[in-house]
Amino acid sequence: MAEVSEGILLLEEAFVKLSKGRAFFGGENIGFVDIVFGSLLAWIEVIEKLSEMKLISEAKTPRLVQWADFFSAHEAVKDVSPAVDKLVEFALKLGARVLKATAPTN
Repeated sequence: MAEVSEGILLLEEAFVKLSKGRAFFGGENIGFVDIVFGSLLAWIEVIEKLSEMKLISEAKTPRLVQWADFFSAHEAVKDVSPAVDKLVEFALKLGARVLKATAPTN
């Protein structure tokens, strides 16, 4: 998880540099990088819930928190984002299946 945390800090730095104080990576409108990273937001929340560790936080990544809020509230995004609780349920079921499939058989 340390490598992931370091990567998130690099992403915060990149956002500050690329956005130049605006709402999204490329400016005032959602662009390609916003869509790519935005598609991972729900899964980041899943990881945070399952690991009980915050990856994106006001303390360490305030601009990414603000970006995530803007992105998630955007008209093009808000009604199509997956529900985090359903993804958590899916991740737990998938994990159980993987463990069962890889368990040694007697």
